[in-house]
Amino acid sequence: MALVATIESIKDRISKNSYRNESDVREAIVNRVLHDLGWDIYDPSVVSREFTVEKRRVDFALFTTSSSSPAVILEVKAPNSADEGDRQLFEYAFIWGTPFAVLVNGRDWSFYLPAEQGNYFERRVQKLDLLERKSDDSASILERYLLFDRVRSGSAYSDARSDYQSAARHREAEKTIPRAWDELASQSDQSLIDLIAEKVVSLIGFRPTDEQIEAFLRAFSRVSGSSPSRSQPPIQKPSIILGDLGSKDTSRELSKTPSGRAISFKLFGQTVTKPDAISALIFTLQSLAKREPDFLKKLAIQAPGRTRNHVSNVRSEVYPGKPDLEVYTTEISPGWWLGTNIANRDKERLLRIACEVAGIKFGKDLVIEFPNVSG
Repeated sequence: MALVATIESIKDRISKNSYRNESDVREAIVNRVLHDLGWDIYDPSVVSREFTVEKRRVDFALFTTSSSSPAVILEVKAPNSADEGDRQLFEYAFIWGTPFAVLVNGRDWSFYLPAEQGNYFERRVQKLDLLERKSDDSASILERYLLFDRVRSGSAYSDARSDYQSAARHREAEKTIPRAWDELASQSDQSLIDLIAEKVVSLIGFRPTDEQIEAFLRAFSRVSGSSPSRSQPPIQKPSIILGDLGSKDTSRELSKTPSGRAISFKLFGQTVTKPDAISALIFTLQSLAKREPDFLKKLAIQAPGRTRNHVSNVRSEVYPGKPDLEVYTTEISPGWWLGTNIANRDKERLLRIACEVAGIKFGKDLVIEFPNVSG
């Protein structure tokens, strides 16, 4: 392939410092590459050197039609000069409405879409270092963006835009990941809680409560103020909240130990105080079940979670496919089981549904406020 052989020759001469100035880059590198890419370098209507408009000059303007606006403009810099975006090159592109611009110093070829958003580097869709790439890879990149037939058909520009958009999405995702983490941590997203819980199980053999994990995430978000990284390991303070899960004295019964503060609430106008949030939930569900025989059956249908059935008449179906989590279930009525390892947010959600099923009003017939649940 002629282009690959040309690149090999250019690489060899670059390594020997054979190219001394911009003129060498123009004549001995750019001309050769353009010729191999199908450009008629001897036709000024196709490859115009020192193209000038309104006293502004660019080293190469490439045309595929009789339009007065070039399809590509190409600026040459001296060997080993910085490959940073050239403001002048971008100004030319805007003046002529040229969608594609290339900056070359011999070794480095930078391809830009001047009309897109971002700084010089963000509008660069590709940087090709001839010495760092294999010659056939370099040839593929040059053909992708500068092959005459591809520029003429518009596919080169389309591919460049696609590459730009892909890079822009990558940058946007990278910037958004910390915000996503902060929101997951501060809101105690259930999928994140489950993921952490499963990891704890794999490390120590039993599961912390959702409330413990929620407390850890809130404290971590509050103390660190940012997402965790490899260079900045999580601050140790929040880990205390999870308890010494690795201690010899800890057991599976950890989940059944009251882990919250006492909670007072009103049910049908009567004030009730329970030692913790899960006890308040159990008491309320049991009270409503006594009023209507089919209450728990209806609630089980209305209140499944994303990864669990909060209420079920089959104990193993509370945490489907996770027999090790059955320890976190409690029989709240003969033959009916409740999953107790749930966040306060889910406790409130479950009671709101319970009120609907029972035909009573949450906030009036049942007035309860769980810790760390907003809204």
